[in-house]
Amino acid sequence: MLKLFKKELRLNMPKPVYLFALMGAMMLIPNYPYIVGIGYSIMHIMIYLQFVNENRSQEFSATLPIKRADIVSSTTLVMVLCQMLNFIVAVICAYPSILINPHKFNYVGLDCNFAFFGVALICLGVFNLVVIPRYFKTGYKYGFTLILGLIAFVLTYGVFETLVQAIPPLTKALDSYDKSYLWARLTVLALGIIIYPLFTYTANQIAIKKFEKVNL
Repeated sequence: MLKLFKKELRLNMPKPVYLFALMGAMMLIPNYPYIVGIGYSIMHIMIYLQFVNENRSQEFSATLPIKRADIVSSTTLVMVLCQMLNFIVAVICAYPSILINPHKFNYVGLDCNFAFFGVALICLGVFNLVVIPRYFKTGYKYGFTLILGLIAFVLTYGVFETLVQAIPPLTKALDSYDKSYLWARLTVLALGIIIYPLFTYTANQIAIKKFEKVNL
């Protein structure tokens, strides 16, 4: 499976595409919906899947004496790489973002704190849960699938954002840098760290079962 993963990176991931990871630096824009920067990883994944289709990569891999489960898992790993590169850049830019923000809080969306990154991980996990199984239902149709994934990503963040802004105790605990509520923000981050791999693994397992039935 590691060899398949390397094949995906060499064949279907042109070097300039990695520049999408730099969109995580949009965290440095004051009073901006920070989730947009992390959401650009979806564009990264879209271009990757486009190259997969153009190179007929899944069809080629399916002719090799390898397990279809490995084909699915290698593709999932590439998608996770796209997301994590973007996410890591956003994390690196988090502290400088706080320093350069003249108001020391974000007018649009959650503040750049631990809770935000926990929510972002949950949103990415939901995206994977929607996209990966649906994509491998055919192994090549990705357009509408990505649209559904984007909608799920935005709706998930919207639910969290609405709850935090509508419930004053949550606003005080999660949409701030108040040290007395650090435990609450770390709890949300911990949930994200648990949910993201859990949802991604579940999506991968469902996708494997679907892809086994596909006639390429």
